Amino acid sequence: MIKKIYNFVKANLLFVETLVLLAFIPLYPKLPLINVNNTWVYIRAEDFLVLGVLLSWLALLVRKKITLRTPLTFPILIFWIVGAVATIHGVLLIFPTLANTFPNVAFLALVRHVEYLSLFFVAYQGMKDRKLLYFVIGTILITLLAIIFYGFGQKYFGFPAFLTSNEEFAKGIPIQLSELSRVPSTFAGHYDLAAYLVLMIPILVSLFFVIKNFLVKGIILFTTLLSFWLLFMTVSRVSFVVVFVSLFIVFFFQKRKLVLYSVPVIIIGALLFLALKPTILQRFQNTVDTVDVLVDANTGNSIGHVKFVSKEFFQDKIVLSQRVKDQEELVNALAGEKNSSPSAIFPYKFIPNEVTLVKAVNLSTGENLPSGTGYINLALSPVIKRVGNFFYEFPPDVKSSPSAQFLVLHGNFIIKRAAAYDLSFTTRFQGEWPRAIEAFQRQILIGSGYSSVTLAVDNNYLRILGEIGLLGFIAFLSIFFSFFIYLKKVWKSLDYGIEKNFLLGFGAGLVGLGLNAFLIDVFEASKIAYTLWILMGIALGIIVLNLKSEINLFDELKKAAVSTYAIVIYLLGLSIVLYSPLINNFFAGDDFTWLKWAAKAPSNLLTYFTDSGGFFFRPGTKIYFDFMYNTFWLNPAVYHLVSIVLHFIVSVLFFLVAKRVFKSTLLSAFCAFLFLILSGYSEIIFWIAATGHLFTAVFALLGLLLFIKWDETKKVYYYILAFASFTLTLLFHELGVVLPLLVLAYRLKDTNLNTVMAEIKQRDFVILFIPVVLYFVLRLFSNSHWFSGDYNYDLVKLPFNFVGNILGYISIAILGQATIGIYENLRILLRENMVLSGGLVFIGIAIITLIYKKGKNILDQIDKRILFFGASFFIISLLPYLGLGNITSRYSYLSTIGVIFVLVVVFKKIYEFLLESGRNVAIAAMAVLLLIYGFFHIISFQQSAADWHGSSTKVKNFFISFDSYYSDYWSNKDLSFHFLNVPIKWGQAWVFPVGLDDAVWFAVKNDSVKIYKDTNLNDALQAVGSSRTDKIFVFNSDGSLTEVTTRNQPKVNK
Repeated sequence: MIKKIYNFVKANLLFVETLVLLAFIPLYPKLPLINVNNTWVYIRAEDFLVLGVLLSWLALLVRKKITLRTPLTFPILIFWIVGAVATIHGVLLIFPTLANTFPNVAFLALVRHVEYLSLFFVAYQGMKDRKLLYFVIGTILITLLAIIFYGFGQKYFGFPAFLTSNEEFAKGIPIQLSELSRVPSTFAGHYDLAAYLVLMIPILVSLFFVIKNFLVKGIILFTTLLSFWLLFMTVSRVSFVVVFVSLFIVFFFQKRKLVLYSVPVIIIGALLFLALKPTILQRFQNTVDTVDVLVDANTGNSIGHVKFVSKEFFQDKIVLSQRVKDQEELVNALAGEKNSSPSAIFPYKFIPNEVTLVKAVNLSTGENLPSGTGYINLALSPVIKRVGNFFYEFPPDVKSSPSAQFLVLHGNFIIKRAAAYDLSFTTRFQGEWPRAIEAFQRQILIGSGYSSVTLAVDNNYLRILGEIGLLGFIAFLSIFFSFFIYLKKVWKSLDYGIEKNFLLGFGAGLVGLGLNAFLIDVFEASKIAYTLWILMGIALGIIVLNLKSEINLFDELKKAAVSTYAIVIYLLGLSIVLYSPLINNFFAGDDFTWLKWAAKAPSNLLTYFTDSGGFFFRPGTKIYFDFMYNTFWLNPAVYHLVSIVLHFIVSVLFFLVAKRVFKSTLLSAFCAFLFLILSGYSEIIFWIAATGHLFTAVFALLGLLLFIKWDETKKVYYYILAFASFTLTLLFHELGVVLPLLVLAYRLKDTNLNTVMAEIKQRDFVILFIPVVLYFVLRLFSNSHWFSGDYNYDLVKLPFNFVGNILGYISIAILGQATIGIYENLRILLRENMVLSGGLVFIGIAIITLIYKKGKNILDQIDKRILFFGASFFIISLLPYLGLGNITSRYSYLSTIGVIFVLVVVFKKIYEFLLESGRNVAIAAMAVLLLIYGFFHIISFQQSAADWHGSSTKVKNFFISFDSYYSDYWSNKDLSFHFLNVPIKWGQAWVFPVGLDDAVWFAVKNDSVKIYKDTNLNDALQAVGSSRTDKIFVFNSDGSLTEVTTRNQPKVNK
């Protein structure tokens, strides 16, 4: 027996070492052995064990018993090389300019990353036989049960925890957990344990389906349930969510019908666990909490969380008194530092019965991260009280007089009721993530080097970008892409059994771990990283044992790089790069009108369909704002994020439609990228009030794409979904009335124009207009806006408007918003000279006719069809607007797609013409042309972004300034506010074209307030008269306000 074991170990040394590591690393606590200077990360026992294993692996490699050749060798080596280059570059050029960055720590971090991934080679080379997988499963089960046992011991029997959450704990001090503590078991923290369970639970669940032995099946079920229980004891919100995503993947691939049944089972199971373990539910609820915040009324900056206490609280305590004039004095006073303003003892008899107390510093000076200051739109949070002073309790380490415990500060302060993120998200949003982004921006390609960011970033992808840049990020992801390429290649040939289910569980766990990495540094936590790369080696070993033929990984990666999925990822990346700064913008203008409707929404949502209140019939947009307001309140970042996501979806749908039109992935991808770069329609992305237009575009393109699928396959569900999509466009914008015509345009591009009537009479096309009839009926009876003002048609000028607006929208699409000013000036000129207008129209028609005749000879049939579809798409997307007396850039959004179809054909023809000079010349010349054109639009886009940021700043300054004048009676008395110099636009961005009265409502929450926008100061003064409650404000150039009285009359722009 001993000899058999010896022979087995000798023949499978690397595999046995793999099992030892798979058990030892998760189970052995992180006890320090060797200290490393400048950090509290230590060298531990696991490092020496890994070193021993790697030495044995190296010995086998030297003796040529094994080789370095594995499917992932090249991607891993590239990742190591990029990491080394980035770190050397950082140590030489970046670290000298930074504080608290140390070369020895960077070297340790680099070696650690080599150490983590090196275990992949050990595990892969050790997996020589399929039967060895049973030992792996057994080791996982035993290890997991031991982890569960110790975790329950910590919770209920006082077993010690060994944590690394701070410098003291990292020294290996055993910690006794309290009843409310989160359980880490044998791991260094509860997040690490939760991530480990996310990786293991899907493997167990997947194996449960294939194991036939009832005893083993029962053990797996028992272990899985206990693992879930332990996961809930970690109280990790993100892990709780992603583990169900992983299980959904397992169920989907096990039995797709089971997914339908698994969803309610998972929901019931989750609710059951939440009922039994309410702490995790409480953590979800505490993600955002309502707090009373003291705010400096002059600057709008938060000072601290307020607690109201009685006068008796200060009895027998020494309180100092000090007046602060500005932000600097306030910061110094809270820090306990002496300044020019003298401090005196505040007598107890002058302390009011109810005192506003701030118990902890909550003001960031740029050096320390304040606790709990992740407020959601503090500027728009309601004011509940104005105070002339507040009491501040000094922290124990204060620098002021040791005899004083409190300081009363006099100044201009208000108390706001705000929503605040918990400390976990605050730390990410205000400290860890910005530092990682800053490290990435120093050197985009290779980052700032390992250890150049904080010890914890809580977003592994941002950490990778910050430390080793874009190249390192791509190299890291390529390892996983390579693994999934191999898994995909072998998947269909695998028989249903232990191997296939293990691979499914590991793949699902890997997806869960990848999602976890958005909020936790899972790939950096040693116990997780070691286990991950060991299992990766085992899984890939199984895959290779089942491969029927060799895979050329480089060719597969090239195919993957130009696949539809890859292009979607590229579109997402470009969307993030271009539009992510938008998330920091505020609300503007009409946004407040939509938000006020949401704040005062009817209890029955059907009211949106039956009563438009004299506005356009757009119930879908109102329901959207209703949902957003009640879910995310007034957090502008979320509203802007939705706009960016919708815009990205439109680009993807455009790409998929273009593939059907061009029959070319390259040209369709070019269409989508060009769409993202063009700047003419950018207003629709920047302006939250225009979100309804984005929804309309999404459903229009989705409906067209689904109808195309219906045409190709004749599967009824595609038609039903297309019908539903076109119907939904009607709920968001009146443009939806004509959008089914896009289907007709698509069909006609492939047929003769003589068949127009036949295509119109097609039943599947006619049915699409049934909702349009219902739409007009509902609109008629809902008291909606029809034709008046700017939204009206002049029948006499209709032909001129039609032609002029076509030219205007073409110029916006091709040349951006800068053409709007030229267009408007030209329109004014032509409006006064109808003869000249008619002549220009005639000349335009003649030019178009000439181009058409000349173009017929150089265009093939396919190009003509694409041009027809592009032109038709353009006209149809603008039909409701072409008769109006003006144009606006947001209406060009959907029609820009039609222009791009034409542009791409033009660029294609230019390229074909240049081919006469040689392929290389043609490619280079086109690259120059496209780069210049793209650069032009990027500059135009950045100008628009600057305008909207300026507009956003003005609106935010308005609220801060308005709050500084706040009086308590504003919320409950009849009063009037008169505003002068109200800003309408800032560049091309809207400020307050409308919506000022709704913005004021959010500030005072008083329905009795009346708002007047005056143009003459004397009229405003006369209207206010001697009233002490009515106010007059003048807008300053930065959006702030100055109050006007009879004694203070600033200059007002006429």
